[in-house]
Formats: sequence, structure tokens, C-alpha cells
Amino acid sequence: KSLQFLDELQLSVKNGCEGFYLCYQPQVKTGNYQVYGAEALLRYHSEKRGQVYPDEFIPLLEQSKLINVVGMWVLATALEQCKEWRRFDKDFSMSVNVSAVQLKEKDIAERVLNILRESGLPGSALTIEITESIQLQGNDNFMDIFNRWRDAGIEISIDDFGTGYSSLNHIREIPIDVIKVDQSFVKDLAGDAYSQSFIKMVAELAQTIGVSVCVEGIETPEQFKVLQGMKVKYIQGYYFDRPMERHAFEAKYVK
Repeated sequence: KSLQFLDELQLSVKNGCEGFYLCYQPQVKTGNYQVYGAEALLRYHSEKRGQVYPDEFIPLLEQSKLINVVGMWVLATALEQCKEWRRFDKDFSMSVNVSAVQLKEKDIAERVLNILRESGLPGSALTIEITESIQLQGNDNFMDIFNRWRDAGIEISIDDFGTGYSSLNHIREIPIDVIKVDQSFVKDLAGDAYSQSFIKMVAELAQTIGVSVCVEGIETPEQFKVLQGMKVKYIQGYYFDRPMERHAFEAKYVK
């Protein structure tokens, strides 16, 4: 079954990433709680199987290295959309995920910069999200990639923070701009003193070293209320809105 699905994905990529599309989840800035940007999330609709969840198709894309092609398609598509929305909000920004497999491509830094240049957007329009499960510490190649992107004005965000290999001490050594706290710390936030203390500690440390904090997975008024007063800069989650296709996002937040 997996091999058959992989054949379908390969054909899709060969046909210009046919069947793939993006959804956008709003990202909100604390203080005024206005939408300042969106995270671009990859989705896939199969002619044979219907809608397929990312946790099923993304591992196959990574194992086969098709993610290298699809990832660049995601970046180009998301930036083109960001350019369109910037006609209505000049500061709108787009977050795009880059996987460990992509980071191991020797020309990944230049490929991303080329797509950014082709879009005509400034680097400040783009945030690249890297999952914390990647072993970042001590990898000079990753550091060089991140520094090149940051020199171009791109922000680097560490996703799923608190679940991977990094320690708080390592954050100051990695060239990043945003720490994105994993939603596992948010699930029981309203009644879990440990999760509350963890987020508060990360937010305070991040502010000290000049890094912003985004908390994702906020779904309830209770969770949202707990975050008030903490030094969190960005929030994302179903409490504000679910990921939605381009036209729906545009109608609600842009035009």
C-alpha cells in the first residue's frame, strides 16, 4: 500500500506537484491580537484515496527525498501568496517549514535565497521553521545555512521546542529569532503548573537573549487566559482559527 502511494506521489511531483495544495493558519501578535502573518501547511488530495493526512504522506516524501522538490514548491507558492496579500497588508509575513532532509541538501541555502529573490519580496517577509528534533548543536553546516538566511533578513524559528535535543543553554549559540513552544505543553496548560512554569521560563529567557516566543496549539479560552502576562510575543492555534485554504483565509483576514 505504501509503495503504491509512493508511486502516486512520485507521479504527482513529476506533474508539477499535482494534488498538493497549501492551507494557511493565522498567526497572531499579542498586545493587539491582530493577525500579522500565516503558517503555510502542506496538504494532499489523492484521486484514488481522497484527502491524505500529512503524518502519512510527509514521511514518505522525506524517505524518498521527494521533499526536496515539494519543499521548494511549497516555498515558492507560499511566497507568491504572501506577495499577493502584501498588496493589502504591507507587513504580512509567511512561515514555511523546512525539514531535516532538505537541510542536508548541499545547495539548500542558495536555492531558498534564489526563490526569495524571484518572488521580489524582502527577507523580512519570510520565516523558516526548523523542527527541534534536528540535532542542531555542533553542526557547523546548519549554522552556516541559518546565518546566510538571516543575513538576507529571513527569520529562523525553532519549531516544537521542548521536545527535541536542544537545551535552553544551546539556544543562545544557535542563530534563531523565534522559539515556537511545542503544543504538548499547551494541552493541559490551564491546570498544569509545570507547563505554565516552563512557558513562562522560556519566554523570560528568550526576552533576555533577544529571541521571541510563539506558543502554538492554543484552543480554549482557558489556555489563552493563562498566557496573559507572560512574555509571549506570538500565538497560534484553533482558538483563533484552523488552517484554511487560500480563498477562505483571504476573505476573512486579508480583503
